[in-house]
Amino acid sequence: MLIVQHIMHRWTKASRGADRSDRRPLLEPVYPLPEMAIEGNPQQVALVHEVIADCWADEPVAVRSGPVTHEAWTQGHASLDWRPRGKAMGISLNAPSRWRLQTKWPAWLPSPLFVLEPEETARIEWNGRFRYSLFGSNRSSYFEQHIYWLALTDAAHPRLFLDAEPRKNLDYTTHIY
Repeated sequence: MLIVQHIMHRWTKASRGADRSDRRPLLEPVYPLPEMAIEGNPQQVALVHEVIADCWADEPVAVRSGPVTHEAWTQGHASLDWRPRGKAMGISLNAPSRWRLQTKWPAWLPSPLFVLEPEETARIEWNGRFRYSLFGSNRSSYFEQHIYWLALTDAAHPRLFLDAEPRKNLDYTTHIY
């Protein structure tokens, strides 16, 4: 079964603190996994652990965990995608909200980006600056940083990603200020 840990941090220029003492809190690059179980076909359901900090909305860090169908995941997360390939899983990364994205994104990424084999782990990181509005009513920007940890294994144990040596470690971070 596919296990995904998604760490996402969203902030504005005002909330990052810049040169003031109220700098935005940084999230850890990896977290222990909570206990999660899967019901149903493991080819159609993934176990997902999300850690989300929304500094621009002054919301506390949100943590969500549990099984997610592929359809439910792609409705809320347009960037990361996966498709079964026998016992392996094809992992793809799509351009996020290309009309609002203000930072450089790779001109072309293969699809799938890579194939995750059983008992392997991978890490993908990307960031970007985005427009609030597509129609010019709010010309300011906000920033996002995403880290995806992926594993194709039989069970989610707490130290799965903490002790992992990813086979693939892809970094698509760019200068966003």
